[in-house]
Amino acid sequence: MNIPEFARVVGAVIHHNIAVARDGGAPRDYLVPMAWGDPGLGKTEIIESVTGELGDLGRDLLPAKDDDHGWQVAYADLQTRDPAELGGLPWIEQGRAIRCRPDWLPTQGRGLLFLDELPQAGVANMNIAAGLIRDHRIGEHVLPPTWMVVAAGNHAHNRAGTTTMPSQVRNRLLHLSIEADVNAWAAWAARRGVAPMLIAYNRLRAAEYHHRFSATDNAYPSPRSWAMADRVLQLSLPEALQRECVTGVVGGPASADFTGFQQIFRSLPDIDAILLNPGAGPLPEDPMTSYALMGALAHRATPRNFGAVIDYLDRLPEQEFSVVCVLDATARDERLTLTAPYQRWAAAHGAMLSGH
Repeated sequence: MNIPEFARVVGAVIHHNIAVARDGGAPRDYLVPMAWGDPGLGKTEIIESVTGELGDLGRDLLPAKDDDHGWQVAYADLQTRDPAELGGLPWIEQGRAIRCRPDWLPTQGRGLLFLDELPQAGVANMNIAAGLIRDHRIGEHVLPPTWMVVAAGNHAHNRAGTTTMPSQVRNRLLHLSIEADVNAWAAWAARRGVAPMLIAYNRLRAAEYHHRFSATDNAYPSPRSWAMADRVLQLSLPEALQRECVTGVVGGPASADFTGFQQIFRSLPDIDAILLNPGAGPLPEDPMTSYALMGALAHRATPRNFGAVIDYLDRLPEQEFSVVCVLDATARDERLTLTAPYQRWAAAHGAMLSGH
């Protein structure tokens, strides 16, 4: 499944689990989703984004004494901790050996306890995780009913230092395989202010260089490494050094191809001239120039000039490119969806929008 589909499934699972808790059910009746995918897909960002959409869900289950800060994400650092520390260090009280509550185990509020990189943990730690997954507890220390467990990790063939997961742990999880999704990444990148040239390039080369996992190369293109490339481009290095550094995050083939796209991007028609006179602006003649120009227009779009952007887009012979531009522009600035030009454009392109 793609990234938006996984986010939808996780949201549905959390709603289900809260309903079970509200009806007095036990944690064993909860579902625990586990995301499997290549390194660099942005699994952590997905979990963080889901919490932002849960709103008031579960607030009615909170004890009156709890300070409610909304849905949070807590990370159970299973892959780097010693099993004794992870399970709570022992101490003596009135002649009895008991274990301290682990400092990372939430005590109040609402949130997702994220078992990130679960397969990278040792077998002993994964057995500790089994108790969290099944019973929401480590020893005598129990998760609040408004905290849910989710997990993520890499496949064994990724050679990411994974350990074979014990069968009883695997059998308690809802296993979901996720793949790179350039539309979801582009929306995320636009919101984060990633350079429009990078967003446009990834749309152009979605099949070839948006994500190409390599178990042997030091650098390869992935959603995460393209975000790193954006930071590299901000270093103000000479062109040759910049190219070397881009190669250092996305690999040689992707970097060489991106260099050619940079040259196209720099030779685009004057965006200001297009916005001043959209009816006369030159139209792109090839897909590479089209993607580059759509990225530049999306980056420059504002509620004030969006009418001119739409007027220009309406002239494009291939309206699929107008969808790309509007999607990236509205992901960066949601106010654009409130404008009359957007409403008119969306009414005319509803069928094309549904495919994205």
